[in-house]
Amino acid sequence: MWSLRRSVGAPRVAATRLFSSRSPYRPQNLGMLQYISFYQYTQLEAASLPRLRNQLLQDWQGLGVMGRVYIAEEGINAQITVPLSTLGEFQAYLKTLTWLDDALLNLGAVLDHNDTTPEGKCPFHTLHVRVRPHLAHDGLDKALPMADRGQELTPAEWHDQLSSPTPKRIFDCRNYYEHDVGRFEGAERIMVDTFKDTWASLDTLLDGAPKDTECLIYCTGGIRCEKVGAYLKTNGYTNVKRLQGGIVHYGKYVREQSLPSKFRGRNFVFDQRLSNDDQALTDDVLGQCYQCGGPTNTHVNCSNTLCHGLILQCDACHAALDGACSARCQDIKHAMEAMAADERKAFAKANAHAFAHHLVPNARVRPGNPQHRAFSTYHIRDATMSPELNDYVADLSAVPTSGVLPAWRAAIANDFNDDLMQKMVSPGQAKLMQFLVQALDVTSVLEVGCFTGYSAVAMASALPRGRVTTCDIDAAAVAWTRAQLAAHGIENVTVEERPGLDLIAEMAAAKACVDFVFVDGAKKDYVPIYDTLMTTDLVTPGGWILFDNTLFRGQVVEHAYGRGSPKEKTAAQLAAFNAHVAADARSRNVVLPLYDGLTLVQKM
Repeated sequence: MWSLRRSVGAPRVAATRLFSSRSPYRPQNLGMLQYISFYQYTQLEAASLPRLRNQLLQDWQGLGVMGRVYIAEEGINAQITVPLSTLGEFQAYLKTLTWLDDALLNLGAVLDHNDTTPEGKCPFHTLHVRVRPHLAHDGLDKALPMADRGQELTPAEWHDQLSSPTPKRIFDCRNYYEHDVGRFEGAERIMVDTFKDTWASLDTLLDGAPKDTECLIYCTGGIRCEKVGAYLKTNGYTNVKRLQGGIVHYGKYVREQSLPSKFRGRNFVFDQRLSNDDQALTDDVLGQCYQCGGPTNTHVNCSNTLCHGLILQCDACHAALDGACSARCQDIKHAMEAMAADERKAFAKANAHAFAHHLVPNARVRPGNPQHRAFSTYHIRDATMSPELNDYVADLSAVPTSGVLPAWRAAIANDFNDDLMQKMVSPGQAKLMQFLVQALDVTSVLEVGCFTGYSAVAMASALPRGRVTTCDIDAAAVAWTRAQLAAHGIENVTVEERPGLDLIAEMAAAKACVDFVFVDGAKKDYVPIYDTLMTTDLVTPGGWILFDNTLFRGQVVEHAYGRGSPKEKTAAQLAAFNAHVAADARSRNVVLPLYDGLTLVQKM
């Protein structure tokens, strides 16, 4: 462990170039490597970051450094390996960086670059230096004041503090999958997938707590705690203490001092080592296998490369499933292994849609019974429907329409990326909505949440003598939709750029009346939209309302039975909406397990 203090006037160290800048940087045979992690919050000029990035990349490659480094206006965060042969030069180089004056270097294991075993192999193969908006993306509307981040405790002080009988709250500021396999005794779990979800969870945990509550906070290396400490201090908590250098620093301290660790289990790290044996502070096994529920602390990535989901898996299930997270993924793994390279590439491209890329590292898979999952990870489309089956449903659903939808969808695909296209209803759902408006003899439709107008045009094309009014708050999407309506000569769709609640209130005040409402806007507004439609005459008795996404990938079930995460706000809002409608005598409804959940309501 070093504490870096700038040596004023220190000469710039000329990095000894070991590798050619003309060839890809993937060094071999570097010998023994020192694993190092460090960070520092400090002010850097935004305009200088690209130049700094190039300088660090060039100089550190010259020293044989590998790893990942993030730089931002708020500082630097690095996890790297340095050859022991250039470690002294690297230390001297850091001292020449005038802006890096107080970083604590956590020295981890010494690794053999030629070791290929899972436990000992080097976690990095090259060097990445990336410019980022934040060191730890906090998702807050404005920057936290970082001058007061709470009291920093050395590992020795932290150890003593945990031994003290004084009342305290201990908060684990890491993701829940890290908490699964290791934590300090008495630590409260913050159920978050990503760091930006921390704040709502903390607010919930501390709701009603006195402002002088002793709050002890920790994370893996300390970088998150600095922001959490600043957040707590900004919100008036006066007794905030954070662990210097995080679990990594604490683990080194208790090993060197031969002390019994108050951290139980394993420390999760964000590289190939994950939470394996070399990260264990104690022999406690706190995690549970996602397949059988048996005890295990071993994280692995699913061996199906399309999935790559991060799971806890015991040795027995790992052997039985060949390292896959489900029988389905095991079958896909075996099938791909039997394919030629070109066939495997085409198969991956055709089937990648079934495996969503989650927001946390390594495509985390949530715990659950694999028999209850059609696939092993999150889905960005219908859980049990392949693209071919979805096409089959749409093709075999016969509804008389004007036939404009294929051209409309092609225009959307040309102008919008795949992620944005996920906001649209599928062709099969569009056919269902067309069927409903015809079968219910609808002549006037209101839609809340237009996006690119696909669902509005779907309904309008099924109602040659009817009319659709739709709205959205996305100015660019509204402008695009209006231009497409004009280009296709569609005159029975009106697009308003405004929030749905505002449009509903205005139409109700004007004594307008509609037969059918489709709601696919902000989920937080579902309850007030429903209540407004029940209390005004915009929808007359006997009228119909269709709400989209009301099952929300099945997450509403977790919230309905009290198992949901506080950070899953949309799922919680939709679960509350479903319960609200079911208990309301002003309507009757049915929840349809189609697509992402549809709730069809008839006003009584």
